[in-house]
Amino acid sequence: MSVKDRKKWETILTKWTPFFIIACGLISIVLGSFLAYFFQGEFPYDVFAGGLVATIILTIIQVIKQKRKKDNLPEADERVIHNVFRFFAYASHLSLAILFIALAVFTLLGNESISILTYGSFSFHTFGFSG
Repeated sequence: MSVKDRKKWETILTKWTPFFIIACGLISIVLGSFLAYFFQGEFPYDVFAGGLVATIILTIIQVIKQKRKKDNLPEADERVIHNVFRFFAYASHLSLAILFIALAVFTLLGNESISILTYGSFSFHTFGFSG
């Protein structure tokens, strides 16, 4: 692949990658709703409607963002990307360390099980803090 071909594909992928991500999110929402209907017998209209609204909003935001961009500057440079990558690596390792230490402490205190709500709350807070 020549440099000219790479530049052409780079501009195409830069433009269409966010729309591909949004489309994959919509496909997962539709698939999840149909799977919930198949296994539970009731179609989750609220999940489907919320996902559809979110998809429309994200698409509008992305279209506005691309219409306003006039130059070829990247969104972030290499230093910023490296720092964000390091932050997420440290955050994920730290959260796993806290999770294993908490599991050891709960086991030493005599608890034989931890509710899934506690784990879900910890995961949600970890994603929220790191995001």
